[in-house]
Amino acid sequence: MDVKERMKQIVKNEHPDVVAALMADMAEHIEGQKNEIKHLRDEQAKRDQRSFTIEERLKLIRRSIFGRSREKRADASDRPRTKSQRDNLLFSQAMFPTDEVRDESGQTIKTRFADLDTQEIEVSMNEGEFEEEGRLRGIEKHDLEKWSDLWEEIPNTFERLTQIEIIERRYIKKVFKKKKYKLKEHYTVQVGDKDVILTASVPGLMPGMNYTTDFVASVVADKYISHIPLERQVRQMESLGLKGIQNSTLSRLCAVAASALEPIQEAILSELLESDTALHIDETPWGIQNKNERDGFMWVISNRCGSYYFFKPTRSAKILMEKMRGYKGPVVTDGLETYNGVLDEAKIPHAYCWAHARREFFKIESHDPTVTPILNLIDELFKIERRAKNFSELKGLRATESAQVVRDLKELLLDEYPKSREGSQKRKAILYISKRWPGFELFLTDTRIPLSNNEAERTIRHAVIGRKNYYGSGSHTGADTAATLFTIIESCKKNDLDPRSYLLMSLNWLAESDEIETPLQHAGRLRQYR
Repeated sequence: MDVKERMKQIVKNEHPDVVAALMADMAEHIEGQKNEIKHLRDEQAKRDQRSFTIEERLKLIRRSIFGRSREKRADASDRPRTKSQRDNLLFSQAMFPTDEVRDESGQTIKTRFADLDTQEIEVSMNEGEFEEEGRLRGIEKHDLEKWSDLWEEIPNTFERLTQIEIIERRYIKKVFKKKKYKLKEHYTVQVGDKDVILTASVPGLMPGMNYTTDFVASVVADKYISHIPLERQVRQMESLGLKGIQNSTLSRLCAVAASALEPIQEAILSELLESDTALHIDETPWGIQNKNERDGFMWVISNRCGSYYFFKPTRSAKILMEKMRGYKGPVVTDGLETYNGVLDEAKIPHAYCWAHARREFFKIESHDPTVTPILNLIDELFKIERRAKNFSELKGLRATESAQVVRDLKELLLDEYPKSREGSQKRKAILYISKRWPGFELFLTDTRIPLSNNEAERTIRHAVIGRKNYYGSGSHTGADTAATLFTIIESCKKNDLDPRSYLLMSLNWLAESDEIETPLQHAGRLRQYR
């Protein structure tokens, strides 16, 4: 007999009070079972959430350590080369250098090695080569004196072969015998001095030093452009015969060069503050090897006119006020909270970087596809920007299309927020934008403001590479030296100048006179003559 039939018999035969008591007991038991099931489900949900959170964090850690460095999403239109195609292209370019580089359609896109000094050398075949070719083809020399008489030259016809040759660096010791001159006795009486001695000067030397400006510029360029530590430079010099040079000597040369170039550094800052585009600000940790001095931060202020670096042992944005006094234009930064109060107090419009906002969602898209619509809208903002050919078009596109995308994005974020788990990376990403919303939409009404702070991100990367190679600076003074030289080098890059050539030219100027010319001024003067 099944349970249902048994229950019918009990209800039919038992006293109503007994049946009522039995039913009440069963209802209580069922309710207890429901509560137990609910409790078990809640516990399982908590375990699942903890497991998901751990897995989510694990994926983020793996991506940060082993993942792609670029933040480009997969595109169905991308057609990446296969490994064999990439290898063939690499080896063909390396083994057979040509003067021109062509794209996949065969169009010339640039001239390779165009900036190198070029020598054209006509090459003729020798008698042995003519004889080898003749015998190979079964030709008899007969009564000819030379095998070369069998061949005639094709006028003005050449086969061109490009060869790249290296001329090794050399160090030369020059001893100058500087002549001395004494004022003749007849004229000594007129000037009222017993002896008047003159000594011939040697051009090309830094004041008070025995090293030429070429040598100083080379040391500076190798460390602060190529990021070669001074210790490694010393070993290179020894291998080329220049022995006895100390790290401390090269360090002093860099400090002297930076001291001479400080006026240019401050002039670059003035140009940035007077420019008509937004300023970008960023900072990165900078180690100090002297145990008696604190580590600090290398700061950068930049835009398309140049870059200004400075070192401070603090990450507080208050130090920006002494550098940006009088500036009222817009500033673009990442989400560092310390910027807010300082820029608000100075009444400087503060815009935030959309690339940083995008990055927070990009990190989790692989395991949380619900953020894909958010990423699509942010990517749409960048696509709209690329369509503008001038500032007038940009202003129109922002007022119409970009404004609509921003409204859609705000609505989507408000809709997704309650659906996200508390403490999850998705909720943190949404809050990152929501808390800073006025700064994120500021670009809609000011064409001077770009969408991202990538200008400063790219600029600060130069200092980061240097820090990795030589672990910061030996002291705060050394950090100031690095800041000055980074300023000169990065400003040259912004103005399409070769930093090495500009460093040498500037040191020569300062060795001979007080004349200075910033990279922006020098580039402008060069363009006038083109």
